Amino acid sequence: MNEEKFTDKIFTISINYFHRWYGLVCSIFSMIIISLIIYKLIPEGAIPLNWYAISILIIVLLLIFYWFYYVFYYPKRSRDRLGVAIAVHVENSEDTNYFEKDFLNPFKSKISELNLPFDVLVLKNHQSEKIENQEDARKILKKTKAQFCIWGSIKKRKNAPEGNKYFFSLRGIVVHQPIYEVQSVLLRKEFDTLLPNTLIFEDRLQFENFDFRANQAVIALDYITGRAALLSGDFNIAIQLHESLFQAMQGGQQIPISKDILKKLLSLEYDQKASFELYSNLSADDYKKSVKKSLQYDSNNYGTLLKKAIMEFNNGKGDPSVALNTIKLAKSHITGAYHWLYSQSFLHFWMEEYDEAIKCCDKLKEKSYVGENFTIKEVITFNESLLKTIKKPQLYYWLGFISYVKDKNPSMADNYFQKFIEESDDTMENLKIRANSYMSSIKKEIGY
Repeated sequence: MNEEKFTDKIFTISINYFHRWYGLVCSIFSMIIISLIIYKLIPEGAIPLNWYAISILIIVLLLIFYWFYYVFYYPKRSRDRLGVAIAVHVENSEDTNYFEKDFLNPFKSKISELNLPFDVLVLKNHQSEKIENQEDARKILKKTKAQFCIWGSIKKRKNAPEGNKYFFSLRGIVVHQPIYEVQSVLLRKEFDTLLPNTLIFEDRLQFENFDFRANQAVIALDYITGRAALLSGDFNIAIQLHESLFQAMQGGQQIPISKDILKKLLSLEYDQKASFELYSNLSADDYKKSVKKSLQYDSNNYGTLLKKAIMEFNNGKGDPSVALNTIKLAKSHITGAYHWLYSQSFLHFWMEEYDEAIKCCDKLKEKSYVGENFTIKEVITFNESLLKTIKKPQLYYWLGFISYVKDKNPSMADNYFQKFIEESDDTMENLKIRANSYMSSIKKEIGY
């Protein structure tokens, strides 16, 4: 009887604690016991003892190799997809089947149904047990090369006389470079809102709540990873994730996210896409589609309205007055930024409305905003490109003004002003006077 109890104990440790060193020892011992039993059943002399010993040694070595793989190997995402690491520690081994059948399988199915670009990397129970805080989760992300980690635990506790209760806790962290710490904090807060840390339910409601938890996790994964991708400038991933969520919402699925918030995010993401297509000289059709999609989601998107005006201007082939009206509309939807004033100034110069253009220039002298240097470079590049194919002397004045007043480059400004003086006509007398005044100031400043 004692031998039976001892053997049972060895087998139990082998199964439940295989990831520990003593689990490995017990597994080897169990394997030897089983092989001895089998060996006794084989007719005497059929297998020489030395061959039997060699076979046992090989099996032991294979078992040790497998143990190292089982304990230390972490699944890794593929190169062309995002990774989500699932690290949920199930306290009672008998609940593992419930977790896999009622949480993991629905979770994977929902990701597949939404066509989300994720590899689901499920950690083993002993690996999940080690994750207690965000630092632990970050280490898992490095090992799996994933961008998102959902970790937590499932515990069952007695709750007499009602029965047992499950405590299902989940937390999440997203890493999508480059994200600043303050942005990471905001993402964590949003995640906590979408996926409350702990859900408590009776064991008879296990299926419904495990499935509910899976749905919560997919929504959080979709939304938060898309937000992180947007913050990192990865607009394609952000669009793919958030559009799938929006379509699910349109299909009637209950999602704890405001439709207006999701639409504004998608509008911003398509605006980023349009910016990339515009300044990378990609297909004009793709750029127009991105602008159109952005305004479909939010007709008041300031940045996209500015891009729409560029489309309407169409390198001088479009209607500048229509573009000017769009700029005025964009202006009404922003405070504290003055990108629109550059566009408005340019259009007045283009339409030879010089008094209005000068008024805009005077306003630009007084205004500044974060990121204005980038706008200045864009404006200079855009106007220089136009002047290669179109004769518009007033644009040299405009470039001279920007270079001197905004870009703080008097030498370059002097070159532009000189070109303007050389090519200007009698309709530009007021601009000539101002250009000569600027050139006089530049001469005193750089002493040529």
